[in-house]
Amino acid sequence: MKISQDEVVDNQTTLRIELEEEDLATYLEQGYRRIAPRVAIPGFRRGKVPRRVVEGYMGRESLLNEVLDSMVYESTDKAAKQNELDFIGRPKIEDLDLDPVKFTAIIALKPEVTLGDYRSISVEFEMDEITDQDVTDRIDQIRESLGTWESVERAAEMGDLVNVDARGYVDGEEFWSREDGVLYLAEEGTVPVPGFPQEIVGVEPGQSVEFSIEVPEDFRDSEIAGKTASFEVTVSKVDERTMPELDDEFAQGLPDGFESVEALRAEVEKVLKEDAENRANQEYEGKVIEALLDQVELTIPPIMLEHEAETIQSTQDMYLERANIRKDDYLRSIGKTEEEVQQEAEEEANNRIMRSFVLDKVAEMEEVEATPQQIDERFNQMYAGQPMRRPERRERRESVERMLKYENTVSLLVSMAKGESETENAPAEGGESASEDAEQGEER
Repeated sequence: MKISQDEVVDNQTTLRIELEEEDLATYLEQGYRRIAPRVAIPGFRRGKVPRRVVEGYMGRESLLNEVLDSMVYESTDKAAKQNELDFIGRPKIEDLDLDPVKFTAIIALKPEVTLGDYRSISVEFEMDEITDQDVTDRIDQIRESLGTWESVERAAEMGDLVNVDARGYVDGEEFWSREDGVLYLAEEGTVPVPGFPQEIVGVEPGQSVEFSIEVPEDFRDSEIAGKTASFEVTVSKVDERTMPELDDEFAQGLPDGFESVEALRAEVEKVLKEDAENRANQEYEGKVIEALLDQVELTIPPIMLEHEAETIQSTQDMYLERANIRKDDYLRSIGKTEEEVQQEAEEEANNRIMRSFVLDKVAEMEEVEATPQQIDERFNQMYAGQPMRRPERRERRESVERMLKYENTVSLLVSMAKGESETENAPAEGGESASEDAEQGEER
């Protein structure tokens, strides 16, 4: 194998690799074994054609094409080890030629991570206070969900359902219409544009109105954002919601069957406080990690960032395809361009990779591990009763272990930031290199 290496820049380098005959022997044999059962050559039984005949009949490149991925990536791995390069992730292969076999491989090198004084991070913990009004509002939501709609002969008000025949125009072109459509009038309503529900308030059944609305510059539909939309609307019906009375009978009739309104309020308050605490904990974790990342020195290899951003976008595209949503319709609905979505994917990719490397380094410094009991309990929670082969089971357990190690590391950082944990392990400064990215990102 002939290898030449470019200069290392931003923890990334390029290997130029050419395979010689002794390097190709194994791959040619593997390619032959894969292709032989599919080749029909006069005078030979299928699957019994000698390799020299197959190679002469199909061509040498056909055999190599059968094992192209394994040949290229295994050869890159060998070349990196031969050059004593500690690389991670999936290399980017370019300029592949099969006669002779040569290619370039752009590889990411494991970066050094300097953590800074992460033990000194201090973040104030804040949690929303739950008031009596919050409890009342949540109970009113329950009452609304159990309410009934009744037709009324009066002008429309906020909170009503209205049946309308309506059309909206921008620059003389129709962009929205409803034939006997049903709309819920809410102060924050944005269908078809912000301000539309307010224009319907006061309109009586059978009445027609015309009006115009200035569409906000940041509206999700970029084609009409910042423009003037004109509407022609006829209200045919107005329904108001009738909510059940808030009394002990109502509380007793709920699925959980509370004894009284007081018992219902106590349970709602408990749930709201639990929700507020969960939100506060999640936000606090985010602030602690953000504070940690702000003091870290780390150069992410560009090829790794590119791969992760592509993974994020392909996952999003797959979701849209499964939901039968066209990409341009989706972009229009969120009011963003392809370039803006790409930029967001790159920012998310950078954050994912940073978090992975940095948390791995903290785990290394603080000797954080997942206990066998933790692994068993989480594995059983996630996969109880699911049949799987031994290799798959091993891979899933390793994934669970990485997940728990990540969680334990975040938990330790949170304890440090709250001043609840004192550690006696390695010094807080420095770091030689981050461990492999665990969950998010690159394939090895």
